[in-house]
Amino acid sequence: MKPARFTVLLIVLSGVCVCAMMHAKRVTADDTRPTATAVPEPRAKNGKKLLTAMDLMKVVNVGSPRISPDGNRVVYTATETKTEKDKEWKTSTQIWVAPTGQGQTRQYTRGEKNAGSPEWSPDGSMLAFLTDREKDGERQVWMMPADGGEAWSVTSHKGGISAFHFSPDGKQLVFVATDQPAKDEEERKKVKDDTVLIDRDLKMAHLWLFNLEKKEEKRITEGDFTVSDPQWAPDSSRITYTVRPTPKADDGGLSDVWVLSIASGEKKKIEDTPASSDSARWSPDGKWIAYTGSTDPNGGVSTSYLYLVGANGGSPKQLTSNFNLDAGTPVWSRDGKSIYFNSNVLEANEIFSTDVATGATTQLSKSGTSINVAEISKDGNTVVGTLTLSTAPAEVYKSNLKFMQPVALTSHNRWLSDYTVAETEIVKWKSKDGMEIEGLLTKPVDTDGNKVPLLLNPHGGPTGASVKTFN
Repeated sequence: MKPARFTVLLIVLSGVCVCAMMHAKRVTADDTRPTATAVPEPRAKNGKKLLTAMDLMKVVNVGSPRISPDGNRVVYTATETKTEKDKEWKTSTQIWVAPTGQGQTRQYTRGEKNAGSPEWSPDGSMLAFLTDREKDGERQVWMMPADGGEAWSVTSHKGGISAFHFSPDGKQLVFVATDQPAKDEEERKKVKDDTVLIDRDLKMAHLWLFNLEKKEEKRITEGDFTVSDPQWAPDSSRITYTVRPTPKADDGGLSDVWVLSIASGEKKKIEDTPASSDSARWSPDGKWIAYTGSTDPNGGVSTSYLYLVGANGGSPKQLTSNFNLDAGTPVWSRDGKSIYFNSNVLEANEIFSTDVATGATTQLSKSGTSINVAEISKDGNTVVGTLTLSTAPAEVYKSNLKFMQPVALTSHNRWLSDYTVAETEIVKWKSKDGMEIEGLLTKPVDTDGNKVPLLLNPHGGPTGASVKTFN
């Protein structure tokens, strides 16, 4: 964890009444008091500033990068804390666009309301996003021209929307929405009965279609389960989605992938096994579906493997059977020959690729910190994602498929270059059974080898790791 130096400034104000339209008062001996002097900003020995608690509030967090169909731009979100004087501090998330070539980043949305989950229309002419500008707490899909301009509301689903995607043909949206309260719950709200029963009255989320031309919505899943992560087939004929028994955290590992046919409404499970499956993604030609899954039927602690199954069914193939780390959400190469994913390697999150034909898995990035693969351009040459350093928060990057030299596309936290940030190093020790364990050690700035107090931050295992990122 990066140390923060806190400066406490005690300002003693003498009682002074400044009255408008009056002449200055003659100063007497009793009126003369020492004037409080400003405490200088804390600085390191090299003259650079040291981070304070208020400085940390200025950090901007970027995420959700999506590359445009022509590969020339990346849309993403930037989240910052508004610490305006005499106003309540608020977190604000807005939509930004960065060119993948020359040019400056540009903010596309503004105002009091947050905007998130940006997505390009398939033809690249529009940008869509979620916001609750019209009604607090009810996010709807809004759109604006891809070059910027006034946005307008597209959907008006009761209760709001949590996620959406354009169909590849650009004619429909699939969106996820939580079921609305029953009539008796609505009545209780009217009389201010805000009783909450834990693990009772759970609200399930289901899938809906929205016809962009007719402005009509249609529910397409129903049942005593909750749905997430809808993904379109390339020909817009089918949708994969993840089903869980409830939205409770304890049921997170009890997931199954299903496939729904738009024309017939037919639904079928992607594999007939008790093990979990999740994060399904279609191959570019629509013939295959890659997904992650475990071998534990109870949803417990288990390695997450990468699987491949035919889009029309069949026996799944475990691609990463010889890979002993967890496989993250699959991202297909445009030629369909490789699948990219993230995995936690000791103190880092790195990018790997698996050969679809052989299952051979190769580590591509060597960041030593945290790099994420989000999307690959249509021409198959450019990858975008986020890259975090141990001394700097995440920024959007672009790279070729070898990940040799990722290039930053954003610089929302360039102000940190005026500061000295503590460095973090890897430390190692032997466990009782002889296994080598690794951890992260962050030393305060300007310690000069002197002894300082140690703060130990252990984490739970074996499902988590401390990653060498900006913290």
